[in-house]
Amino acid sequence: MPGDMIAVIQLCSVCNSEVGTFSEKKDNLMLSAVDDVWCGTCQATVSAVRDIEGREASAVKEVESYPLSLSSTEPSA
Repeated sequence: MPGDMIAVIQLCSVCNSEVGTFSEKKDNLMLSAVDDVWCGTCQATVSAVRDIEGREASAVKEVESYPLSLSSTEPSA
C-alpha cells in the first residue's frame, strides 16, 4: 500500500544540503544506515544523514502550538 511508504531525505553530513530522496516501507526503514553519496555543494563523496521528510516542519509546528510561558520579569503575586 502507498500509505505504508515513508519518504526519506539524504542530507550531506558536511554542509547539510539535500543530496537525495527515496521511499521505503515502514517495516524496512533504517535511519541509522550509512550511505556514501556525492554532494554537489561540497564536490566530494561524503556520508549521508537520513531524515524523515517533513519531520522538522512537524516539530516546529508542534512547538508553535505550545502555550506561551509567563515572562520571568513580571512580579510574583
